[in-house]
Amino acid sequence: IEKLKQQLVETKEKAQEEKEKLGQRYAMQIGELEAQFHQKAKEIGMIQTELKTIKQFQKKKIQMEKELDDLKENLRVTEKKHQETLRRMEGRFFEEKHRLEQEAEKKIIMLAEKAHHEAVVTSTQKNVDIGDLTWEQKEKVLRLLFA
Repeated sequence: IEKLKQQLVETKEKAQEEKEKLGQRYAMQIGELEAQFHQKAKEIGMIQTELKTIKQFQKKKIQMEKELDDLKENLRVTEKKHQETLRRMEGRFFEEKHRLEQEAEKKIIMLAEKAHHEAVVTSTQKNVDIGDLTWEQKEKVLRLLFA
């Protein structure tokens, strides 16, 4: 019986030692696993941050592309308006030029008629008939009147 008791005590001590060794080993494994878990959690956090940054960039990219398209459209519309304004201004310029040319023509005709009338009056007062003047004399009278 004593021998059995002794074996029982030794077995209990041995079991206790193994239990402590297993406990230490499991504690060490748990520590390692917790460290790995924290490392993986940190990596996941970094990945989530990077993913959030990428999503923000994609949103910003879409917004900037829309702004660029809007700017291109505004530029196209502005260019079209500019061309239309330029076309209208050119049209007005040519209309005004034509009007001024006609007005100048009318004034020239009016001045020629006035000069002719004054020449007739002058020749009548001097009893000079324009019909009696030579072509050179008529040309000289016209130059003097229009000078």
